[in-house]
Amino acid sequence: MKKLNISIVIPTRNRYQKLIKTINYLSKNSFFFREIIIVDSSDKKKGDIKKLINKFKNLKIRIFFSKPSISLQRNIGLNKVKKNSNYIMFLDDDVQFEKKSFKIMRDYLHINKKYSGIGFNLIIKDINQIFEKFKKNKLFKLLGVYDYSEGKVTVSGWHTKAINLKKDTLVEWLPTQAVIYKYNIIRKKRFNLDYGVYSYLEDLDFSYSIKKNLVIHSKAKYSSNNIVKRNKFKFGEKEIINRFIFVKKFRLNNVKFGIGTILLIFRNFFVILFDINNILRVLGNMRGILKLLIKNY
Repeated sequence: MKKLNISIVIPTRNRYQKLIKTINYLSKNSFFFREIIIVDSSDKKKGDIKKLINKFKNLKIRIFFSKPSISLQRNIGLNKVKKNSNYIMFLDDDVQFEKKSFKIMRDYLHINKKYSGIGFNLIIKDINQIFEKFKKNKLFKLLGVYDYSEGKVTVSGWHTKAINLKKDTLVEWLPTQAVIYKYNIIRKKRFNLDYGVYSYLEDLDFSYSIKKNLVIHSKAKYSSNNIVKRNKFKFGEKEIINRFIFVKKFRLNNVKFGIGTILLIFRNFFVILFDINNILRVLGNMRGILKLLIKNY
């Protein structure tokens, strides 16, 4: 079967060993794509990342350098994509695919031309059932701040996960951990730099601007062992501000956003019982609210 004309864009920062594992998987599945574009914002010397070109000579790898920012790095990657590419794949540097995931996705792409974006299926084994039940409370759905549906964006600006799927699922947003877009759909789109260096919610913003014809293929699976701790003060602040930026951009419901924010802070207070450090996140939430009250975002 003919090789797909896919350009893979990988932002990375200070995770050389994780990146090598990801590139090693790509090397064993080179039938799937034509080039890899790495955009590095590491503190280390540039020579370290350039070693990948010699280490994986069977791959076409192009490397560029950037200031730290996931959104900026993905935008740089988009700017460097060849104009004749049919698809763009965004990929994190720590993703672990199941053995046949690329073959499964290749076959899916060949017979499903209608989709603008197709996500791989994230498999998470350990899910906190207490918080999942909390979020899926019927009252929250009634208030419009959350939803039972997978991959849904509510009028409050909060979005639902789409993980561990048993069947192909149409969604309203796609995470950028492992996702493929038609190049002609996104060639003029760019990730929103207003979300800051950490770029929290940048993938929600990017994919929701497309919204239609987005799907996750359940049989093409991946996982990630990179557990991001979100008990920091700065994250708590951006958790509020970035959500409001999203709500404002897409003209969603400010009142519902306010209700959702109150419920979020209540949840984060509850987490302190399990992780005392989460108090920093709550304090960050408070500062985020204060900034929204005194500054016009």
